[in-house]
Amino acid sequence: MSLNTIREVTEITGITVNALRYYDSKGLLHPTVRSSEGRKEWLYDDAAVRRAKRILLLRSIGIPVESIAVVLEKVDKMDEAVLRSRLEELRAERKEIDEQISVAGMLLLLDEITAETGVKEELLDKMFEKICRE
Repeated sequence: MSLNTIREVTEITGITVNALRYYDSKGLLHPTVRSSEGRKEWLYDDAAVRRAKRILLLRSIGIPVESIAVVLEKVDKMDEAVLRSRLEELRAERKEIDEQISVAGMLLLLDEITAETGVKEELLDKMFEKICRE
């Protein structure tokens, strides 16, 4: 078993020292060995480094810190229900963003191709009815 210092874990994972301490305080990621001399020399084994990487992956998809413990509760298996729920949330967000991109693109195109105010206003009214009244 190899042990990594807190600094080495930050280099391996990109997690800051403060974040590692925060995750420790929240019960998410504890060092494998703590110095008995009262110094904060924390050492992490390979399993702890893997757990740190999992925490980062879950944070990268927007799982709140408070929910990560639930997701990681099962040893070496992430909670499927929480992950599926987050996946659905992300898909819904993507759909909403895709719709916003589409409307923004149409507005830009409309602005570029219509020089006449009357035509532009009529088209904007039609777009509003189509998009906002559905």
